[in-house]
Amino acid sequence: MSYTDECVRVHWTGAGLFDNGMINKIALKSQMMIIISMNPRVRQRGLVCSNLWVIRDSRLVAVADISLGDIYKVYGFEENQIFFSADLVPMNQRQGTKAFFVDDAEAWVQATLTEKSVDDEARTVALTFERDGESDGEYKFEATFDELNTKRKVLPPLCNPPVLEGIDDLTSLSHLNEPAVLHNLQVRYGMHNIYTYSGIVLVAMNPFARVPLYSQDTLEAYAGRMRGELEPHLFAISEDAFQGMVRDKKNQTIIVSGESGAGKTMSAKYIMRYFASAHDEAKGRGDKAQDAISRVEEQILATNPVLESFGNAKTTRNDNSSRFGKFLEIRFNERHAIEAAFIRTYLLERSRLVYQPATERNYHIFYQLLAGADAEMRAELGLDKGSGSADAWAEFHYTKQGGAGQIAGVDDAKEFGHTAAALGVIGVDAQQQRQIHALLAALLHVGNIEITGASERVGAGIDADDSAYARAVELLQVDGALLSKWLTKRQIVTRSEKIVSNMTRAQALVVRDAVAKFVYAHLFEWLVRTINAALANGSDAGAPAAAFIGVLDIYGFEHFAHNSFEQFCINYANEKLQQNFNRHVFKLEQEEYTREQLENWTFVDFQDNQPCIDLIEGKLGILALLDEECRLQQGSDANFAEKLYKQFAPAGPRPAADAPAAFFRKPRFGAAEFTVRHYAHDVAYAADGFIDKNKDTVPDELQNVLRASRGPLLPQLLQAEPSAPAAGRLGVRAARKPTLGAVFKHSLASLMDTIEATESHYIRCIKPNDAKQAWRFDAPMVLAQLRACGVLETIRISCAGYPSRLPIPDIIHRYRILLPGPAARPAAEMSLDAFRALAARILAAAFDQPDRAQVGLSKVFFRAGMLALVEKQRVERLNAAATAIQALVRCYQQRALFLRTRRAVRTLQTLARGLLARRQLRLLRDTRAATRIQAVARGFLARTQFRATARAIVALQARVRGVQARARFASMRREHAATRIQRGVRGFQARTQCRRELRLITRMQARLRQRLARRLIEKRKEEARSAAHFQQVTYQLEGKLMALTRQLDESQSRAAQLSEKLRLAHAESQQLRDSQQATIQGALAELTARAELLQRDKDAADRACADLAARMAEAQAELEQARAQATTDKLAQDAQRAELEAKLQELELELQQSREQLADVRAQHQKQLLIQQQAPSAAAAAQEQASSIKRSGTSRWHASAGLSATGYDMADSSASPSLRMAATPQQAQPRRPHSVDRARDAPASPTSAASKRATVGGDEGRSLAKMLSSLGGFGSNSNTGNASAAHASLGSTTIAEEDEDAFQLQSEDDVREMLEHDARLIDEVLMELIGDLQVPLPNLDAEYSPPDLLFPAHLIGLCVIKMFQYNLARRIDRLLMSTIARIQKKTAAFDSDYTSAFWLSNVFELLSIIKTSMTEHQSASQEYEESERAMNDGMQYLESLLSDIYFGWIKDMQKRFVKLIIPGVVESEALPGFTASDSGFFNRLMGTGPRESTVKIENVLSFFNHIWRTMEFYYVDLAIMRQIMSELLCIIGVTAFNNIIMRRNFCSWKRGMQIQYNLTRIEEWCKTHNVADSTRNLDRLLQLVKLLQLQKSTEQDIDIMFEVCDLLNPAQIKKLLSIYAVSDYENPIIGPVMNEVTRRASPTEKSDKMLLDTNDLSEQVLYLTARKVPAIETYIPPEFRMPRIRALVDSQTDMAYDDEDDEDMLAAHMDDYADYREGVVPAQEGY
Repeated sequence: MSYTDECVRVHWTGAGLFDNGMINKIALKSQMMIIISMNPRVRQRGLVCSNLWVIRDSRLVAVADISLGDIYKVYGFEENQIFFSADLVPMNQRQGTKAFFVDDAEAWVQATLTEKSVDDEARTVALTFERDGESDGEYKFEATFDELNTKRKVLPPLCNPPVLEGIDDLTSLSHLNEPAVLHNLQVRYGMHNIYTYSGIVLVAMNPFARVPLYSQDTLEAYAGRMRGELEPHLFAISEDAFQGMVRDKKNQTIIVSGESGAGKTMSAKYIMRYFASAHDEAKGRGDKAQDAISRVEEQILATNPVLESFGNAKTTRNDNSSRFGKFLEIRFNERHAIEAAFIRTYLLERSRLVYQPATERNYHIFYQLLAGADAEMRAELGLDKGSGSADAWAEFHYTKQGGAGQIAGVDDAKEFGHTAAALGVIGVDAQQQRQIHALLAALLHVGNIEITGASERVGAGIDADDSAYARAVELLQVDGALLSKWLTKRQIVTRSEKIVSNMTRAQALVVRDAVAKFVYAHLFEWLVRTINAALANGSDAGAPAAAFIGVLDIYGFEHFAHNSFEQFCINYANEKLQQNFNRHVFKLEQEEYTREQLENWTFVDFQDNQPCIDLIEGKLGILALLDEECRLQQGSDANFAEKLYKQFAPAGPRPAADAPAAFFRKPRFGAAEFTVRHYAHDVAYAADGFIDKNKDTVPDELQNVLRASRGPLLPQLLQAEPSAPAAGRLGVRAARKPTLGAVFKHSLASLMDTIEATESHYIRCIKPNDAKQAWRFDAPMVLAQLRACGVLETIRISCAGYPSRLPIPDIIHRYRILLPGPAARPAAEMSLDAFRALAARILAAAFDQPDRAQVGLSKVFFRAGMLALVEKQRVERLNAAATAIQALVRCYQQRALFLRTRRAVRTLQTLARGLLARRQLRLLRDTRAATRIQAVARGFLARTQFRATARAIVALQARVRGVQARARFASMRREHAATRIQRGVRGFQARTQCRRELRLITRMQARLRQRLARRLIEKRKEEARSAAHFQQVTYQLEGKLMALTRQLDESQSRAAQLSEKLRLAHAESQQLRDSQQATIQGALAELTARAELLQRDKDAADRACADLAARMAEAQAELEQARAQATTDKLAQDAQRAELEAKLQELELELQQSREQLADVRAQHQKQLLIQQQAPSAAAAAQEQASSIKRSGTSRWHASAGLSATGYDMADSSASPSLRMAATPQQAQPRRPHSVDRARDAPASPTSAASKRATVGGDEGRSLAKMLSSLGGFGSNSNTGNASAAHASLGSTTIAEEDEDAFQLQSEDDVREMLEHDARLIDEVLMELIGDLQVPLPNLDAEYSPPDLLFPAHLIGLCVIKMFQYNLARRIDRLLMSTIARIQKKTAAFDSDYTSAFWLSNVFELLSIIKTSMTEHQSASQEYEESERAMNDGMQYLESLLSDIYFGWIKDMQKRFVKLIIPGVVESEALPGFTASDSGFFNRLMGTGPRESTVKIENVLSFFNHIWRTMEFYYVDLAIMRQIMSELLCIIGVTAFNNIIMRRNFCSWKRGMQIQYNLTRIEEWCKTHNVADSTRNLDRLLQLVKLLQLQKSTEQDIDIMFEVCDLLNPAQIKKLLSIYAVSDYENPIIGPVMNEVTRRASPTEKSDKMLLDTNDLSEQVLYLTARKVPAIETYIPPEFRMPRIRALVDSQTDMAYDDEDDEDMLAAHMDDYADYREGVVPAQEGY
């Protein structure tokens, strides 16, 4: 670009760094002009100029390969006659170009070029600019070529293209200059983007408002992401440091700097929170070490409120300003989990304790104590002087000097509680906290001590009744007399004596304040030591850590109206940090060039501030001279200043530019101050106070007084300080204490060693305004901070080399349009060298000189401003192409209009001539037609009259003939009808008679058979009744005998009791006779009567016993008689049983014949199968590939059992609709599992129907069972074994032969015994059906039915139901719990989708079976209460197992599926014509845009198809299938939404088109499979994509956005617009549009969540309703040897039906059995 109209390009070759020059016309000699341009850094000797254009005689002549010396000789030019221009102006500059101009109020403003003038003869340039937005603002720039060449004047810096407005990395700006950086930060800050990259530096602007950028969701979003992948954020810097520690095994340091109020403390706090929360891989392990680690993390976070309370204060610039430096070393163990931490502090501002400027406060802890202490504590500490706690600060000298005791929006009382809680976390108990409060209160009282003394001669003193002094002595617990003495007197130690002298009041006040500062500083250090002890977690704080990340929260560069020792130390630290920063940036820049193997570059030069550092810390530097002056007894600030003047500003010549003295300036006037030229600004320091602040010592006498305190805390605080030496011997010098400057220098050197040994990361915090107003940008203030923090220095270093860089694919994709023809389009498959070659061709087409850009290994590097030049050429090329297209389109439109007009004119002429011709023709035709019409009309009239007459005659004849014919037809029809009625009646009567006779015959036969059966049954019942009668009589007699025996025993017992009473009475009488002889006669009569009464009772009992004995004898005789009769009846029954056994043998013979017939049928069927299977190899291969559940054999799961009834009533035997079993037209019933002797593809036929239900379980088996039960007592106790044997013999046709020792159940008692006591039954279930079972894999050659895959659930359900029928509660518990535990173990790994789907389907089927059983069997009896409880508990555990399998499988799928979402849904560019080159145009610092991924939307759909088909194959319930797919849609919606809203390169309208197309593909798949997005996460994602495609230029567009995107909250809309990547021909979203969005988002911004919640999945519940299972399938694959389960299945045939003696049903079974014997097997209903 150039401000001149005419130019010629030249290309210089040679050694060194050079630029292409711009061409200018200069008249040198008559009729001859030569143009040469070169960079001033290039040597003018020894270079060769190729393609030099020389203008001779107004003609342009090319001269090749000519040196400057040849030019001088050949053309006779003098050296000073050739003008070398150094990039005079940008080429081809036109009106409308924007540039920056300096402004006093706004630092820099934009203006647009409106007029330009270049005078070649006068060699001057004049440019006129108009300020944007102001019509009267005009800027003029005038300069001569000489001024531009010598850099005395510099052209205004150019503005960047609109496409770069608000870019997130300052180094990606095309024009890297100071105003461009400031403007970009202002634009981003206006869009509420507070973070911006500047190379390796993160610039953080303080918003002075709460922003939703630090939530837990945002924190987790940055975890594991590379820097530059998401929007700039301090979490990205933290993650980069963590990954560097893990990946490179190198310690890291994050340096947070900035001036007071810039947000350093909050940034450091969030960084510590990130490390404590983002990467805690050991959580959830449950070990003791983890508990300790969690404790350390909690303590790390608790250090913030403690250190803020004791080390932060309100200043004029910041309400929470850190008045100390802090380095937090977070230590990690081998698992990269936090194990300990260590804090180092630097330069606490002690002077703030005793003095605060206006509007500032002391440290927060004092105000928190005054506001938060309760009444008792205030009374105890003497803090209740004021009217209340709110204004108590105004009563103390140390808290009232600033006049501001409160901070708006801060509750000091509440903060006091937070501080107390944090102290408790770090290990300071309540007792120690009270001691700390007492010490703080003592310091407040020390500040109120009044020092008296009007003159130096009288000396200073303290009143004895001073309440503040008394309270201070009480709280400090020191000797009051000694404290008062040494506060007002001082002791001077000489060689021979000690001299005590009075101090003046001013000196005493200084000592008083020094004591307060001394105590508070030691209290702060003690807190830091306590924190470190707590954070050490039992480890040695001095021992090196396995790995650590340091967070340095250091004060920024300070420059005030009055700068003292504190500012000097702070700026000294910033000088050291800036030097480290410059070297680090320089090193990274050189490493980047070396890594990319750039061919032509030189080492970047940068400004080193080492001379300034030497000025401060050199051997004879400022600190050394200060320490020397402090060691002198009479040292003063004035003498210190004089020494500085003599050392660094002596009279004489000026020092060298790189000498330390060059950075020192002496004031013009005699003030005691000096100026240091720091890297950021020249700072003038007042020497007053340097000596006292550097010494910062308290007299030894006062230290001894404080150490002698009786309190437990104060001596502990001072124990680290060495005690004052005793002055016993003369001539012994006391050990000097290090000065504060020396200590700070040593600690700073240690800090720099730590930083240089680690990988550094930089965060520069910027304070946008002094008023602390939210979102207000003070440009001059921000610019000053950018200069001070080194951001502009970073940009300057970058500009010295190649500041702009793009990946090679981005260059080819975006700028291949600069190459003409098809060669500009890259091939489908190109090597890296081919890509680099193509990029080089593009650069050659864009630049004539190769030094403007260079191609590296993976990137293209551009000089400053060259990327904008290439972009402009691209835009011009696009504009030219658009213009050409417009011209062609307009040409086409005009020619089409002309052709249409010409066609219209010709058409009109044709129509007009045709109209005239048609009119003439019509006249001729009318004349001829009139003549013909007359003739025709007359003929027509004659013919019409004739036809009317003829029609009337014919109609009359037809009417007469019709009447006659209809009469004849009616007569014939009546005769025919009568004949047919007679024939029908006679036939009906005959058929009715025939049917009646047949029905009577059939019923007669049925009745006969029924009568025979009834007789047999009645006979059996009579036999049973007779036997039962005898047995009942026997039981009655036995009962009577037992009753009589029991009565006899009772009588005998009563007689024994009476005898005992009689004996006792005799004994009592004898005793009374001996003892009371006088009363014997009186009582004798009474005793005699009593004895007689007892004797009568005894006789009555004896008689009753005799009667009972007689009755027992009679009962015994009757019993013997009954036993004899029973024996006789038993013999008769045995005879009858023999007859029945004979009949049973006859039936067995008939059954044997039936079996032989069935064997013949099977042989015929096998023969037919062999005929049909003519391709044995294919069929065998198909069978071999079919998966086996248990063993890898060639056979499938053969049907060894058919449909059997459940243990409950069932009305319908059809399969559930959820199993999706549709009958084919070739089959007469639903599909069944294929048996071993039937080919899979063979069509169904009537002759093969018997082989489909090989085992008993079909209707024929039920009919035979019922018939045998009615005829032979099948199922009774006496014949159960034989009947079961007959039953088993019929059901064994599909198996070659049963094992001889097969397990058999002979009766229901055997079934109960096995279910209740046989442990091997449960072992079979656990091992065969679960443990050793192998899940079949889907195979195109194998087809499975529901019984083939769900048989484990049905067999287990059968066992559970049978146990419930027998009321076996414990066995139910054991079986279900063991089954659930084994299935849970089987599915715990989730290593296969097939395993998960198989067991998910089976568990749901088992749950449905049990629920169906419990629903249809509601027992009112209490005896089943335990079994019902066991069943209910089992159902609950099954539901829990089903939920575990479901959510475990979902989480496993989520881990695999989430890797496909971003590349497949967001990055996949399946829509042609909308390629989004957002992979990093002006990419981030890493410079690596995402490569084209092989994952496409088709991969996502393939994953869907895989999961869906897997679930379909295993017959997973349809509701579960849809819910699983809904979960996957939820994962897509949440993951894609959160990534898009956090990544700028995804927020463009082209990318929105691609995402919408991909989502449309997903929606089409869902509609095809009837899957709905119930969570509406896809709706949110679709609205997000729609927002990217909407226009965003006016406020009306904002209304449309909020109306269309109603599911997005305002905070999300604001975030999307703030990071929206502007495409070509789009304007940045700034100004009123962004302000309106911000206004709408502000009311709900605090409550709105920006990211979608990713934890919804863990909180969801599986809501499913178990289906009703109509029948239990008892299919058992033949490979499984489960004799007990097989026996249980075989025993269920008879139990499926009731025992009602229905005559019609019995007759039907008899007929079916007859048909069965004849070989006619009816078609049966299947599954």
